[in-house]
Amino acid sequence: MIGDPWETLLLLAKQNVILASLTVGIFFAGVFVARRFGSHAGYSLSSLGFARPRGGYFAGASIGVLVGIGAVLVGVMVNALSISVLKRFGYSTELRIQGDFMLGLEGWVRESPGLAIPAIVLVVVLFGPAVEELAFRGGVFNGLNRLGFWIFTRSRPKESEGVIGMLPFVLAALASSVLFALLHLEPVLLAAFVVLAFALCALFEKTGSLLPPFVAHATFNSFAATIIILSGLDVLPVPK
Repeated sequence: MIGDPWETLLLLAKQNVILASLTVGIFFAGVFVARRFGSHAGYSLSSLGFARPRGGYFAGASIGVLVGIGAVLVGVMVNALSISVLKRFGYSTELRIQGDFMLGLEGWVRESPGLAIPAIVLVVVLFGPAVEELAFRGGVFNGLNRLGFWIFTRSRPKESEGVIGMLPFVLAALASSVLFALLHLEPVLLAAFVVLAFALCALFEKTGSLLPPFVAHATFNSFAATIIILSGLDVLPVPK
């Protein structure tokens, strides 16, 4: 069972700070090593996605909202299919960690909405998605994608464009998306998280910026946060 929701949110925030620090630290260390071997790599964080989206900030944020809403709709269908498959093979379909966490947050909203609601929005909707996008899209996916493209173009330069040329992206997106899903520790939501993460990788690749996938991720999380808050306020009864 999850303990005090306030302490759990603080723990999540601390873990996110560590994850963000590790991502940036590994990036700087990689650049340092690369420069020692004669590379002209720079220390600019634009390589991690801290850049203006192609098409501008408004367009990037707008497409992020649309992708986030689409991910929610697709995720609901994928999750329903996952539950059906798990039931068919006799596996549990209960949320092991996030279920208890969500119930704890609902109770906290019921007891202290003035503190709980801002904390949920800050950690679940804003800070968490920002750090996860930095780590998984800006760090893991981006690094794997660049490495794969470098290897692929050296071995098959004539096939670096077209459908075959998409292979490094697909492999990098799948690997980082599966890692992202596994680290959420929820077998029932595994497929839905893979779909979400793959869409975020595609969005990052298309726009060259962390802003659109962050907005999409925040939009996705905001639906769960809204249900938690409304349920805690007894506005939207949710079956337990």
